[in-house]
Amino acid sequence: MRLIFTLLSDLLKFGEKKLTVLALLAFSGILSVDSMYVPSEPDPGFYHGYSPLVKLVVLTIYGTEAFCIFLLCARWKTAARPLLRDPFLLILISMAVASFAWSDFPKDSLMRGITTIQTAIVGLYMASRYRLKEQVRLVGWTMGIMAVFSFLYTLALPGYGKETGMHAPAWRGPYAHKNPFAQMMTLASVTLLLLAMDSPKKYRFQLWTIFGMAIILVLMSTSKTGLLITLNLILLVPFYQALRWSDGIMIPVIIFVLLVVGCGTTFLLAYWEPVLYGLGKDPTLSGRTDVWEIAIYQILKRPLLGYGYQAYWRNDGAAFFLRKQVNYDAAHAHNGFINIGLDLGLLGIALFSLSIITTFIRGVTMMRLTRSSLDLWPLMYMSYLIFYNQTESAIIAHNSLLFVLHVATSFSVGFARKLSPREVRRRKQELKEKQDLYQLTRPP
Repeated sequence: MRLIFTLLSDLLKFGEKKLTVLALLAFSGILSVDSMYVPSEPDPGFYHGYSPLVKLVVLTIYGTEAFCIFLLCARWKTAARPLLRDPFLLILISMAVASFAWSDFPKDSLMRGITTIQTAIVGLYMASRYRLKEQVRLVGWTMGIMAVFSFLYTLALPGYGKETGMHAPAWRGPYAHKNPFAQMMTLASVTLLLLAMDSPKKYRFQLWTIFGMAIILVLMSTSKTGLLITLNLILLVPFYQALRWSDGIMIPVIIFVLLVVGCGTTFLLAYWEPVLYGLGKDPTLSGRTDVWEIAIYQILKRPLLGYGYQAYWRNDGAAFFLRKQVNYDAAHAHNGFINIGLDLGLLGIALFSLSIITTFIRGVTMMRLTRSSLDLWPLMYMSYLIFYNQTESAIIAHNSLLFVLHVATSFSVGFARKLSPREVRRRKQELKEKQDLYQLTRPP
């Protein structure tokens, strides 16, 4: 029996991180290579089908979830601690499952709520198994693989990797549409930037090269939202690093940033339509503001708890009224906060907002006690979620990489404080005693 446990332990040490990267790739959606089977919009000459790899990807996801459940049960003590770090997110996930009680479609809300818990379990496993820096490195490996594969895939198969319909010649890589492709490459840019800033010299050139490749892919997607968010996140890095400075320097920095943001906001408000036309957009953001207006009106009909998790957008659900008004088949609200309001009401919006704020504040506290660029991850990822949820819906969802990372990050960032000299001495003494005990009990 001891030999079996030893072999299992060795196997986990060898393959656990590789399995984690494989799981993250499966959740990202890149492994199904949808662009080979899903047409650009509109392109009636292209065969409209579903990737035969989808079933394999789904099996990989289910296998990963089962594996994570097994490990969490085996390490239940280390798994229980992270759950208490973000009670708001925990309540939000529980609320998604419980929403079948008031949902227009109870069975759908219950089943999708359960699959969302399964997705959250992968994030909890990451939070309980890996330190935050290890998580960022694993996400970096995943994003690096995605960027290189997408670049080579599009160059080798431009007929699939490029849009051929109304968005031609934008790149979409292995994805069905250029927007989710840009979303993933934006995340890749942020992750690889932090890794490149913190890497040893022997890996720095490779990381900066892949980071530049991710930026090129965002540009080639022609997604203006993706480009603006990427630039904003890169510009935020030095500002977040400035939070490590003394308070005396921080005050003028904050005032300067507020002035810049205020000037930018004033400019956009004064020249809203010209700016959008200059970016190739219409003032309704491709009809999104019309969707938002009607969706907010319908949230106010059920303000507290919403229509039930993922019940609103069913073909025979309450979204029928919205689709009739905007005259197109909207699949979601194109805004994460509005979408969660439709699913789980204002209570759901409040819980998600409190989760973001709590993680952000703790991330600032933790980051000020360290010097590593990787410790900027909680701030950068929460900023990424806030930015992207202005025009897309990426908050709580099953089989979603973004939700896995949200859970992993939120459950990884706990209360942090600087240890007193006395506590440092005490912990060093405890560590020394453990090492001495190990030397005494070690077999000759």
